[in-house]
Amino acid sequence: MTLKLFNTLTREKEEFKPLEEGKVTFYSCGQTIYDDLHIGNAKAYTAWDTLTRYLRWKGYTVRHVQNITDVGHLTDDGDQGEDKVEKRAKELGLEPMELVEDQIERYFEDTKALNVKRQDIVPRATGHINEMITYIQHIINNGYAYEVDGNIYFDVEAFAEDYPYGEMAKKDIEQLKEEARSRVEPDENKKNQFDFALWLNAEGTDHAMKWHAHFTIEGEEVYSTGYPGWHLECSIMSQKYLGDEFDIHAGGKDHIFPHHPNERAQAFAATGKGQARYWIHNEFINIEGEKMSKSEGNFYTVRELLEKGFSGDAIRLYLISTHYRSETDFSLEGLEKAEKELKRVRRTVEKVGYMEEPEGKHSFGEPGEYEGLIGDFEEAMDDDLNTAKAKQVLMKAVNEANSMLEDGDQPAVDYSNALIEMFDVLGVDVRPQASDSESGMADLLMELRDEAREQEDWDTSDMIRDRLEELGFEVEDTDEGSRWLK
Repeated sequence: MTLKLFNTLTREKEEFKPLEEGKVTFYSCGQTIYDDLHIGNAKAYTAWDTLTRYLRWKGYTVRHVQNITDVGHLTDDGDQGEDKVEKRAKELGLEPMELVEDQIERYFEDTKALNVKRQDIVPRATGHINEMITYIQHIINNGYAYEVDGNIYFDVEAFAEDYPYGEMAKKDIEQLKEEARSRVEPDENKKNQFDFALWLNAEGTDHAMKWHAHFTIEGEEVYSTGYPGWHLECSIMSQKYLGDEFDIHAGGKDHIFPHHPNERAQAFAATGKGQARYWIHNEFINIEGEKMSKSEGNFYTVRELLEKGFSGDAIRLYLISTHYRSETDFSLEGLEKAEKELKRVRRTVEKVGYMEEPEGKHSFGEPGEYEGLIGDFEEAMDDDLNTAKAKQVLMKAVNEANSMLEDGDQPAVDYSNALIEMFDVLGVDVRPQASDSESGMADLLMELRDEAREQEDWDTSDMIRDRLEELGFEVEDTDEGSRWLK
């Protein structure tokens, strides 16, 4: 089977063929690290983690790079407004890097709770300032940038004479000019309002994060103390670690314009290569039918949901229940349903039995024994990472296992192992969850109950059963003996 991905550049599903056979180079836009991870961010990061897991499951070696933006992302995409990190740090009475260090720690705690594996490389923008300055100089040398009062701007009109600038967003220069006229506060430094900043001069301002830069423009030396433009950062960090051309670039729907077209333009202008061959974008999340917004009060962070008692696995199951290119209508009721679904799958796995430490991919059964289940799962995932359909395939298998159990048949342990493996590709751990102390306590109570039943002390047996249920354990009496389920 062959994986197909919807390429935003062409607006078509395309057969995925990596540049190098058996190896995938993958860059996804990461967090601007000034606040906690919200559920909209989580949809993107779980989608890209699922893609990485699936590619590896199919046998590819994957290098996944995802950045952290800790400078340069302004509150206005038109190169105006405050730096988001600095603005938040001021509100909290912190130094910007003090806020960043704290938020990075919280970010990785939250993504770990969602089973998002840490990417192979997680570069920070502030660690690549020298490369950015050099990259800007290449763009200047190639004739696609200009300087005004220490600010360096990308000349979109000059670039569009040689390369297709608006290809991804399906916008031409005339459209951009018309849209630029509607700007409330035009930037007088720019030749055209759709030009964008490569470097912003912050000399003489209270901007806390700034660096000394030196550029040569038409033989003149320009010194500027400032910071890089947001769009520039991903061009640098992707091409530094994956090469001038790589396989996949992922981001949110809002990156289709202007962020990703600007990234590509910079890459072409500096290196002659346009970064990725496949550009993929996730849709947004609505909260109970309304656009997610802090000001409207319909806004959830992952941390808030975890504190409400929802498990990371249930949140992940809910997120992958919708295709990454479809809007997710998020609600607490829907999340509660996902929690119940997760418990049902885990109960089934417990009833069937499973291997604690699988030996690796397809370590279950004979090659043809689970061919239908694996084939249906892979067919769904190969269709532009259709996790919603893949989940349906797996839930159907869960229903079939329960039907067998109800009919007195015992599915093979490998049936559970297959489910565990494929749910793991989706980033959901469906192995029964109970701590060592809980398990030990339940085992001890079950032994006492078995002794009571042998002595036909039904009152004690029922009392122990009731106590176990109060503690969250379900007791089942079968022909093979009694057992507990968490």
